[in-house]
Formats: sequence, structure tokens, C-alpha cells
Amino acid sequence: MSESVWSDLHSTYKNQEWINKASIFAEQALDYFPAKGMVLDLGAGQAQDSCYFAERDYNVTATDIEDSALELAKEKATSNSVDIKIKKVDLRKKLPFQADSFDVVYSHLSLHYFDHETTANIFNEIYRILKPGGTLALLANSVNDPEYKTGEMIEKDYFKIGKSTKRFFSKTTVNEFTQRFNTVVADENGETYKDSAMGIHNLVRYIGKKPLIQK
Repeated sequence: MSESVWSDLHSTYKNQEWINKASIFAEQALDYFPAKGMVLDLGAGQAQDSCYFAERDYNVTATDIEDSALELAKEKATSNSVDIKIKKVDLRKKLPFQADSFDVVYSHLSLHYFDHETTANIFNEIYRILKPGGTLALLANSVNDPEYKTGEMIEKDYFKIGKSTKRFFSKTTVNEFTQRFNTVVADENGETYKDSAMGIHNLVRYIGKKPLIQK
């Protein structure tokens, strides 16, 4: 998606009540985090989840591709009196981090905008930058979403809907992308404050661990 699309979305989101509190998934995922460590938030948006993790003494790096989101993230970190690193990152490119750098890679609704090849590359990059034993926690669109199979189909489970492109996952397909990880949670029981208000309670949740011994 173009940066103008993201800018419009963040402009809308910043006026929503839920944008100032941790997401439902962040609170759930925290149970699977190590007691302390380095957390990378991919596609952090306005960084409410990054702030939530930083308030619990994690060393957090919040990333996004869109400049206005990064500015809003800075403002939110300041207003919450937390110290988080903020970095502009394009998920379509090699992630600008060293191998085995993070204890947790976290993604709340940011990995479902890409074609199959790009998505597979993103998961390979996440695997590379996670420490052995590190945790991947992600929430993604579901094939049970009302938008599934609307718009123009680009490839299986991937559609152009309005100005944006969206990939829809299932428990099966998220496991296919994460087959190098040891799965802890893979289900379609995820929800957000925004989607719950519309009766949607079946987003894909995935939590897995990078093996201590690499295959």
C-alpha cells in the first residue's frame, strides 16, 4: 500500500478511543514473553503496544513505514513517559537488524498486506533476527473476515480491496509460513477493539519459538 493510504488510516485511528490503550492481543501475548529482553514491534503504528511493553521494562524498538505514524509514536512515548526506540522500516526489504538480535518479534495486524513471496521473506527475516529460543507473536487477518474474497483477487488469499492490498490467513496457512518455528499458539480466536465492535472475533493468532538448536 502507498504511504498516503497509511497516512489516511492513522489520521482516522488517532481519534479513536482504543488507540490510547494496549491491544487485546498485546495483553494476551505478554504471557508468552520472557521476563525481560529486547522487543521489536513491526508495523507499530502509533505504538500503543510498544509503550505497553516498555512500561513493563522491556527494551522496545517500534517500527513503521509511515512518517506520520512515527511522529505519533514519539508523541505517545513522551506522553506515557517511556523510552522506546523508533525506526522507519519497510517490511518489503531486508530488516535492518543483525541476526539473533531480539528476544521477541511482535506484530499486530501488520504482516497481512503482502504477496506470498514477500510474506515468506518477511518470516525468514523474522527468524534471522530472533535469538535462539526467541518468541514470535503476531495477529493477522482471517479468511473468516467479511472482506475475504471481496475486491480483486491477486493470488490465493490475497486481494486488492479499495486502495489497499490484504492477505487473509487461516490456522493452516499461518503454520505454513512459520514452519521453521516451534508453534505454541495457532488459532482463529483473535480480536481487536475495532473489529469486536463489528462482531468480528476470529482473527488469526500465532505465537511460536525459534528453536534453540537451528535446523
